[in-house]
Amino acid sequence: MKVVLFIDHIYSKICYLFLVLGIGLLCTTIYLYVKLPNIIPVHWGSSFKVDSWGRKETLFILPISLFLCLILSSKKFIHAHETNPFRIMAAELVLLGVLTLLVIAMSYVYTIYFSLL
Repeated sequence: MKVVLFIDHIYSKICYLFLVLGIGLLCTTIYLYVKLPNIIPVHWGSSFKVDSWGRKETLFILPISLFLCLILSSKKFIHAHETNPFRIMAAELVLLGVLTLLVIAMSYVYTIYFSLL
């Protein structure tokens, strides 16, 4: 039970950290949007070679996804749909994992985009 309380206690602080990261990544997206050409790589295959190209407006998909996940991972939203503390903890851990994967994916993609400048 102590683990559940600990995770519940630090969960909102971690979400605020992701919010700050998201704002920083949104600023990076705006910077890249101005600097990149109109057509950019938007998908990489299993060999990490570009297999699809698209318009640079697709840069905003990842930051928007991050902010949507943050909205859906708010404590109000989770507690409105679940009352069992162990399920709340599981939902919080899954959402933190999803947010972490989104930030890692954004960092990887932005590294590639910065190499195009």
